[in-house]
Amino acid sequence: MKDFLYAYSDAIDESYEKGRDNERAATALDMLADNEPIEKIVKYSHLSKEEVIELQKTIAANTAK
Repeated sequence: MKDFLYAYSDAIDESYEKGRDNERAATALDMLADNEPIEKIVKYSHLSKEEVIELQKTIAANTAK
């Protein structure tokens, strides 16, 4: 039973982190759409500069289609 509870707890933690990551990305995307500076996006989204740049490239690629 303990193994099940540990696995269940780990799954909840993983889901929570995934949700936080999605929310951070959504914040960054909104800020990119408003042409905010990358440094400001990094500060408020808590994503790395590299992650923000990747999101920016994704937006550019989708816009070019």
